[in-house]
Amino acid sequence: MRVLLADAPRYPVYNSGGTMISLGELAEIVRGFLPEARISFEHETGGRERSGNYLVDNSRLRQEFEVEYPPFRQRVLQIINDIRREEGLPLVTG
Repeated sequence: MRVLLADAPRYPVYNSGGTMISLGELAEIVRGFLPEARISFEHETGGRERSGNYLVDNSRLRQEFEVEYPPFRQRVLQIINDIRREEGLPLVTG
């Protein structure tokens, strides 16, 4: 809404994505909560070749409109616990 209602935004395009992160880095966060998680990639690049978000940069949006997203670690834990709740499993603590 901030971008849409802005009188004179600095740029014609804003990426709303998030912080650049590879699938391998996300896998490491998951393993931090679930050490038994078996996550692997075909190539040894840590999932970068398959991770579109690795190339995402939302710095324009954050700087001009002061938009902030929760840290990946917090979001990963939330997603893990949402799935575990649906499956009737005990929740993971942070």
